[in-house]
Amino acid sequence: MMKALVQGTRICEVRADTFPVHPSLQWVDVADDTTELDTWDGTQVVKYVTPVETPREAIERLERQITPRRIREMVTPEGQQWMADLEAQIAIERAKL
Repeated sequence: MMKALVQGTRICEVRADTFPVHPSLQWVDVADDTTELDTWDGTQVVKYVTPVETPREAIERLERQITPRRIREMVTPEGQQWMADLEAQIAIERAKL
């Protein structure tokens, strides 16, 4: 069993031992797989869930990689391959829409 240092709903630290803390903080018993990404609801740990990226968000993320520098590099074979690979990834995401 591990201890989590909690302030409100935030898990500040997870460790095996404790130390004196300010009254606004508290130590609570938590499962061994608890991390600082999880939260505390006042009685138990709420596990962090990685957000799922939508196809539109993926397209926007991929398109943001096309910077002026990357465009200048497209005159090289490597740059052309990078762009072709990126366009293929974007096409996969567009097909999901």
